Amino acid sequence: MLKILAVFVTLASATPLLAADATPPPPYQADLLRLSEVLGAAAYLDGLCGGPAAADWRAKMAALLDAQGLDGPTRRPYVEAFNRGQRTFAVAHRACTSSARSVLQRYFAEGAQLSDRLDQRFGRAGDSPPPPAP
Repeated sequence: MLKILAVFVTLASATPLLAADATPPPPYQADLLRLSEVLGAAAYLDGLCGGPAAADWRAKMAALLDAQGLDGPTRRPYVEAFNRGQRTFAVAHRACTSSARSVLQRYFAEGAQLSDRLDQRFGRAGDSPPPPAP
């Protein structure tokens, strides 16, 4: 989870996404869209299984969008990806089962991989947030 937040901060300092008709999409857009979908799936599955961070996933998604300065039409694909992640699992999982927990763990791993890849490819040295004060 901390790695995902670090990516939010790193990408916040990158150039905000602009309307698709004005400029080509940034090279990290596909990964951010997938991360949005992963966050949606985590929000649903973690909530279903009573995870301690279940309420945080929507806030993390909002932080990602706010960090990019997205609004209106540029925000829509990310919101749709998040919602798709939720709906996909709402159809198949109505109760927290071992299968739901297994899927959630795979999505946590995928989210960490996406975060690492985004950080490695697009992160800039010195942009990491300072550690929290004790």
